[in-house]
Amino acid sequence: MFTPFAYSDDEVEEIEEMEETEDTIGENGEEEEYEDYVEEGTTENITSELNDRVKYFDIAGIMIGQDYEKVKEATKEHKYKLVNMEYNIPKYFKFNYDSVCRKKNILIPENLNACIKGLARKDKMEYMSKVSYKKHDTNETIDVYFTSPITENRVWKIEYKNNLNIKYGDSENFQYQREERRRAFWYFVLSKYGEPNVEPNKWVLDTNDNYSVNLEAGFGTLTLTNPKQNAFDILESTKQARREFKYTDYTF
Repeated sequence: MFTPFAYSDDEVEEIEEMEETEDTIGENGEEEEYEDYVEEGTTENITSELNDRVKYFDIAGIMIGQDYEKVKEATKEHKYKLVNMEYNIPKYFKFNYDSVCRKKNILIPENLNACIKGLARKDKMEYMSKVSYKKHDTNETIDVYFTSPITENRVWKIEYKNNLNIKYGDSENFQYQREERRRAFWYFVLSKYGEPNVEPNKWVLDTNDNYSVNLEAGFGTLTLTNPKQNAFDILESTKQARREFKYTDYTF
């Protein structure tokens, strides 16, 4: 069974402790340097602790590896409204169903598509691949991406956007307002996630792994993703589809 993260009781306790000490903002409201905020430990220890924390990151309560029910709970708590749901079929399963339908001489595109979807639903291979949410009063949006049923239909990517970077005009007052919005957004990002550990705007769980869990921030955007989880899902669904391909039993 594929489980992106399995937390022990000790790890859950560690998460709670981290959340209590997560702030990197001083009591006087001014930003502090991370090395000033941490009282003990070497730079290596600080980097290691930051790396470990990435696996517990969330965007509006949504975390990598969650199922749809957990996502619904988080978005409801943070007052986001569902605006769209997208469904998909793993690519090579879709190719398999296409072959089966064509063997039945179903060739008209509309009928072929209906046949493919019918087979996918029968096998429970049509799955929710993306859900989109919006917070209308602040114009914030969140897109959540899921793996296929082969790996339990879990969250592998979360994309957050707001209207921070919208340019309302060229005059000095609009430029000032946009810069202040950017400053405030970055202040909130640092206070929640701490200082980036790789690039000026990126946090990575394993800095030696190009497919590691990571969070990247932009002007009004956040992307939390687990590339390895997505790659594993594609690999497993491809392997299973090939095992289940209905080939012709040739005789020669």
